[in-house]
Amino acid sequence: MAETILEVKDLQINFKTYAGVVHAVRGVNFDLKQGETLAIVGESGSGKSVTSNALMKLIPQPPGIYAGGQILFEGRDLIPLTEKEMTKLRGNDIAMIFQDPMTALNPTMKIGKQITEVILKHQKGTPKAAAKKRAIELLDEVGIPYPEKRFSQYPHEFSGGMRQRVVIAIALAAEPKLLIADEPTTALDVTIQAQIIELMKKIQKERNTSIIFITHDLGVVANIADRVAVMYAGQIVEYGDVNEIFYNPKHPYTWGLLGSMPDLENKTDELLRTIPGSPPDLIHPPKGDAFAARNEFAMQIDYEQEPPMFEVSPSHFAKTWLLHPDAPEVPLPEAVAKRIEGYLAKEEVQNV
Repeated sequence: MAETILEVKDLQINFKTYAGVVHAVRGVNFDLKQGETLAIVGESGSGKSVTSNALMKLIPQPPGIYAGGQILFEGRDLIPLTEKEMTKLRGNDIAMIFQDPMTALNPTMKIGKQITEVILKHQKGTPKAAAKKRAIELLDEVGIPYPEKRFSQYPHEFSGGMRQRVVIAIALAAEPKLLIADEPTTALDVTIQAQIIELMKKIQKERNTSIIFITHDLGVVANIADRVAVMYAGQIVEYGDVNEIFYNPKHPYTWGLLGSMPDLENKTDELLRTIPGSPPDLIHPPKGDAFAARNEFAMQIDYEQEPPMFEVSPSHFAKTWLLHPDAPEVPLPEAVAKRIEGYLAKEEVQNV
């Protein structure tokens, strides 16, 4: 059985603002095993990017406050560590791929120098010639053609997809054990997205790297994740392996995400489905279930008491009162049921 490399226990992150304290992350729990990919999914404002930045201790303090919980990396709690101690971990053991490569790269510096600087910083005593050789190898590894030539070019000379490959090369330079990818494919077209996902899967297989993949797109998740955590209003509301989330979703918010995914087989005049309403104000978190106001299946208890995590299977949990033994049976929404039927039909064709 694979070793657990990361455990997040009851993580709570607040932000002090002029309007009040924003409770951005509210008691998040998950773990990650060596060589595994966990996708954290949710719409904007759900807390997924705050969670990923918290793991690297990149939340500025103030206004950010680590209000509670633990982040255990290889058994060591990161929250009490000093900035100096975290600097040793960042890059060496934990690396991050950001959403926009143009903000992650220095536009005035050749990309070869940007990669070699990381190698020289984290692998003390490496000769410059060896660092350059390794940087060219990394460019080749992430699929950049003519790496020797590209080594001497600037970020503006690369396409968006190629810039993201450069950012991945920089993240890999010190061979980290954990890679956090914060919406790395959002700004890319569908074809390039697929290439970046295949690249990350290749990296994971060859290096046995653990990956946390942050995204709002469940369609991306199906191609890369082993397990999925669905976030809403600063909490994980459903958690399970990728097949359980796609074929047996239990939380109404997960139903909404699945139902609102674009379908290539939709008729051109058919409107895209959306989740009605908007996320709650986390300065004043709602009483009860945070999703109740947007949930067509909400019961009275949803407005009064916060649901616990109910166990669907030993690896699948959902935070909804619909799983209580006394709750009425609610059928899957038609759009979600059709999507699951489509997944199963595609699997049958692939297995023939």
